[in-house]
Amino acid sequence: MEKRTMKKVLAAALATAMVATMAGCGGSGSSKGSDASADTSKKVTSVSDIAINEPGVDATGYEDETAPEGVQAGTEFHYWSNYDIPIYCPWMDNRAAVLSYQIYSNLLVKYKGDRNDIRGDLAESYEVSDDGLVWTFKLREDAKFSDGCAVEAEDFIATWDVMQQYQPRPFSSVASYEAVDAHTLKVTLSAPNPTFIYELPSQRIYGVVCKDELEKYGPEDNRSAVGTGPFYVEEYKTGESFKLKAVEDYWNEDMQAHIETVYIDIIADENTALMGLMDGSINCMNTVDIEIMNNVIDNDLTLALIEDRENPFWLNAAKVEVLKDPIVREALCHMVNWDDLSALVYDGLYPHPNSYFTGEEAPEYSSKYDYDPDLGVKMLEDAGYKLSDIKFEILADPDFTNLEVAMVQQFNDLGLTGITTVTYDGATCYGMLKSGTYDSFPCHNGYDPESPLTPFTMGLIEGGTQPCMFLKAADPDKYAEAEALYNAAATSGDLETFNDNMNKLENLVQEECLALGGLQVIRGYAFTSDVRGAYISPVSSEIQMSFLYMAE
Repeated sequence: MEKRTMKKVLAAALATAMVATMAGCGGSGSSKGSDASADTSKKVTSVSDIAINEPGVDATGYEDETAPEGVQAGTEFHYWSNYDIPIYCPWMDNRAAVLSYQIYSNLLVKYKGDRNDIRGDLAESYEVSDDGLVWTFKLREDAKFSDGCAVEAEDFIATWDVMQQYQPRPFSSVASYEAVDAHTLKVTLSAPNPTFIYELPSQRIYGVVCKDELEKYGPEDNRSAVGTGPFYVEEYKTGESFKLKAVEDYWNEDMQAHIETVYIDIIADENTALMGLMDGSINCMNTVDIEIMNNVIDNDLTLALIEDRENPFWLNAAKVEVLKDPIVREALCHMVNWDDLSALVYDGLYPHPNSYFTGEEAPEYSSKYDYDPDLGVKMLEDAGYKLSDIKFEILADPDFTNLEVAMVQQFNDLGLTGITTVTYDGATCYGMLKSGTYDSFPCHNGYDPESPLTPFTMGLIEGGTQPCMFLKAADPDKYAEAEALYNAAATSGDLETFNDNMNKLENLVQEECLALGGLQVIRGYAFTSDVRGAYISPVSSEIQMSFLYMAE
């Protein structure tokens, strides 16, 4: 599959960012679909027959159909989720993107999930100073919250003041922000940041909320979750479902919802969700399970494949003493046959990348990651370890249980019987990830070529919201070096320097064998035949549901 390099992505971002003034924020929104791709999606007999869905293309295969105007009265769309989101204020839960994409909006938007089509949303225009430091956004005067209140710059100030406390990562290069007047917002960066445009101003998970409700109810109360998105939460039943209603006569005509009522149904078991898809009580589910995907194809349902992230298996040296030893970590890396795991668990669909990180600019694995189990065993024995000394538990959520079981079997077959795996529900795994109370866990930690500093902000730097790169416990001196590279990247004044610092930081983390490696996730989205207009973001794999509509 074709990938854009980090250098190309960042160069495009920088070029976009330096446009002095934005009128409508660009993009034609023209169709990229074709009859051939639609026909292929309906005639496939196996998952391997399906091409990766392109950004900005309708994943249901009906790109050439015309969406209806306004809201389709009486229409419903049921989307499956296997986890609850008890508090869905935008700063509270990283898993809440499925809701955030619908009930919040931001200054800019990746239209139909396409990173090459960034448009104005709450901002009608923006300007960037010649030195790249000052971004001035002019807000639309007709924008409103779902309760009807007008959006003003002070709402962003109140939201960001709270957001920094819970999600500091998008503010890593932000020196200050201020409301110049009711409809003008100024953000000053500490250094030019070619990825800024993809982060704080455009991510809906950083969407703005109404300052009045926030001040009244506080940051951890759903009554503060009053957003400006095309939907609002009409009803939430804990552990059961979210009921979203379309905002009639939405202020942004380009994002007007067509489905009147969206349900996010919480069903813990994936096979139960599949039965719901087949009987029509659910209209869409996503999965990483090949058997589920094959069942979707066998039942003549629509299946689209979305390129997701790699999930390296991070090793917690802060919790497991033996993992502090770099010899142990490297030896373990020699013992995993990723190609065999992909073939066994995923019919070879999940590729084994040559780096933790995506893109041709990322540093490739060195010989430390060569599959050579005999060498791995010898390294442990030469270092004075018995194979039984290597004991830790790989944490798995339900999506990846089969992969973890197969991996542990490889270790056990080599005599490392102290390596085990355990599966918990997604919420428990997420809680353990945030607290760092696990031995090993596969996690992308927000990695995206558009915002390559994110996994380090979240997983490496002290106080990160999801610790996974436990370099400080393994080697304090190397951690200091990594921290310096992170700070240098965050304050790089030009793209070449940024790329250089990022490459060094990624290589340092990788060469310390902080993770075992991993597989690139390919996520399947399954739809009933009456769904149209499913535009899914690559990497984040989220649907902008405002474009959905139901066939007549």
